[in-house]
Amino acid sequence: KGSTYLIFPTQYAAKSTDSVQSGARFNAMHRSWSFLFLFLVLQVHSIPAVHGQRAIVNLGKRIFSRGPSTRAKGEPQDDGDNNTDNNQEFPPSAYWIPAAVTALALVYLPDLIEKRRKRQRGDTDDDDAPMEDANEDFVIQNGASKLMEGSDEVDLAFEGIELSLKTKKETRLLLDGSSRGRAKPGRMLCIMGPSGAGKSTLLHALAGRVKESSKLQLEGRRYINGHPVDGDCMLPAAFIEQEAVFFPHMTVRETLNFRVELKMGRQASKVARDDIVNQLLDQVGLEKSADTIVGDNKVRGISGGERKRLSIAVEMISSPSLVFLDEPTSGLDSTAAMTLVKTLRNLADQGKTVIAVIHQPSQHVFSKFDDLLLVSEGKLMYYGDLKDVRSYMEKMGYPAEEETGTAEHVLDCISRQPLEDESIEEANARVAMLAEAASEKKIDLGIGGDKNPDELHPVSTMSKRSGPKSGLITQFRLLFKRSFREVARGKTAIIVKIVQQVSIGLIYGGIYGLGNNQASIQDRFGLMSLIAIGSANMAVAASIRAFPREKAIVSGELASNMYNTLPYFVGKALSELPLVGIFNALFGSIVYQLTGLSKMPGKFGRFVGLLASHGLTCEATGLLIGAISPNSDVALAIFPAIIVLNIIFDGKNISEENTPRLLRWIPKVGLIRWGFEGLCLNEFEGLEFDTSGPRRGPVAKSGEDALARFGLGGKSLGDVIRAQGTITLFCW
Repeated sequence: KGSTYLIFPTQYAAKSTDSVQSGARFNAMHRSWSFLFLFLVLQVHSIPAVHGQRAIVNLGKRIFSRGPSTRAKGEPQDDGDNNTDNNQEFPPSAYWIPAAVTALALVYLPDLIEKRRKRQRGDTDDDDAPMEDANEDFVIQNGASKLMEGSDEVDLAFEGIELSLKTKKETRLLLDGSSRGRAKPGRMLCIMGPSGAGKSTLLHALAGRVKESSKLQLEGRRYINGHPVDGDCMLPAAFIEQEAVFFPHMTVRETLNFRVELKMGRQASKVARDDIVNQLLDQVGLEKSADTIVGDNKVRGISGGERKRLSIAVEMISSPSLVFLDEPTSGLDSTAAMTLVKTLRNLADQGKTVIAVIHQPSQHVFSKFDDLLLVSEGKLMYYGDLKDVRSYMEKMGYPAEEETGTAEHVLDCISRQPLEDESIEEANARVAMLAEAASEKKIDLGIGGDKNPDELHPVSTMSKRSGPKSGLITQFRLLFKRSFREVARGKTAIIVKIVQQVSIGLIYGGIYGLGNNQASIQDRFGLMSLIAIGSANMAVAASIRAFPREKAIVSGELASNMYNTLPYFVGKALSELPLVGIFNALFGSIVYQLTGLSKMPGKFGRFVGLLASHGLTCEATGLLIGAISPNSDVALAIFPAIIVLNIIFDGKNISEENTPRLLRWIPKVGLIRWGFEGLCLNEFEGLEFDTSGPRRGPVAKSGEDALARFGLGGKSLGDVIRAQGTITLFCW
């Protein structure tokens, strides 16, 4: 049992009563398998061919040796035990397939063995049996979800919220510490103010989502059900950002299904998960749009209001009792805004606490809220019942005309813009008077009567950081399916790439006509270089343009522990393999036929395989650039410099001996260099050249002579694939 525990820690950790230790063991196990996977692949791609590695390599040779022999005439047959490097005899995939099979076995075999053991013992399978956990965010009984009901009510009170920003010249107060208020269960609190008043800043401070920075200093008190919240930790609540971002080619139902299955894991059957999705669709009013793609600014899909309601639905999966929304009605017409607010009203009527920042609402939208908090220039201007604000302003000496809406009137009152027949000095005095009156007004925060807040015992409300609730197989399956749908449904991108491949192939074919004379040697090197540069350019640029938009979604999903990083990147890479293979086969077919490249058996297949390997490596590099760049503009600004460096150090523009010492590491990770070398090794192997025609420098009788003259003698395809595999793994 001791050895079994060491191998399968998750099965025992799941039974532990200590959720923190269980989550730590869970994450540690997956990290261990990930590092072991990386170590084994690097071993296969970097250690000389001995013992186990030679067995893997020979297996790859046998698998891919079904076609005609590629040996040159008179060349002795390899007996499998010769120490000479024969990696050119088999395609690049011979390295990847054994490594991938080994990795999948290491990652998924423990779960499969444990499931088999449970079936042998007669235990209920985890995928069908609900699991009970008192600390979970949702409860499942008899296969039906109580997702919409919410068992716990949250009463959020706050006071003294102060946020300052330190600059080189001064310290600027974003919130001056006067903000006080209370958001009660079953009620909707509306935060309003002029542009730049600090509405969204206050909302992020209440939710504990102010980004950590040495320039920002946040102070104040928050209370949950009368108990102080410890520090500025993030509250376990739903937070709907102003911009709702989803994968554009997934339907509304697919988007919800994906998140429900990942968030609930093995705690519900498929029938129960479908019931939850249908309840969510019904709650936010998206039944008619359930099978419509979400879309975005470039892809036509559901409307902006429906997209906002979808963002609410995905946050309601875990049934939070507290909901924050940052300007949910911005950019919507009056009808869509009213539909959205009705959805929020339904949530509040179910006992949830709703806090929303609203910018310039209509009177109908405004009237749906219960409480109102007004801020201007970071100062509290009013807190209380929404229905009393009109009479409050009238008592302060600023009555509203009958035809003027309340929302419009109160925004005019707290703004420094002069009212009708009012000077600038009088406007400033009005704002100062309203701020002073609001700070002196008594507010019931519900924190225990006359008790000093400093004497109350603080409690932490930080959400527990357990691992993903779904297993690795489920994560990989869902992520692969989502990535493949995005790739396969992007018809415009597919058409553009097909046009690119065909047009470039026709251009190369119309210019190059390769023979077997001495001049064709230089032409072959030039063509291989252009293919490597063009493929790298298109692959990196495509990833850079696409990934920053995807990163905004994936970062949030990873932060909420929906899945691990390894299944995401493996699923994304494998989902792109089919189209990468099709595009490269299309391009290779055109170039091979029109330019007259070597027709020796097996070379065309290796040519397409090398193009695919080169493309995947470049795409991985593009993912790395997109991941470290804050947006696509920065990534595109970095892109030209990286391509130029790769062209300079591609193996033919500067010799290794003359490369500056500090830059000699660049050729070792050069994208174009390894792609160029692989294509050249594949093309020149076994070629014979005519020596009777015009000469271009020293005569090369064979392809091996040409490679040696170009500094590629003694290189092998194995070196190329190992380097590309290492670069790809590092970028992932």
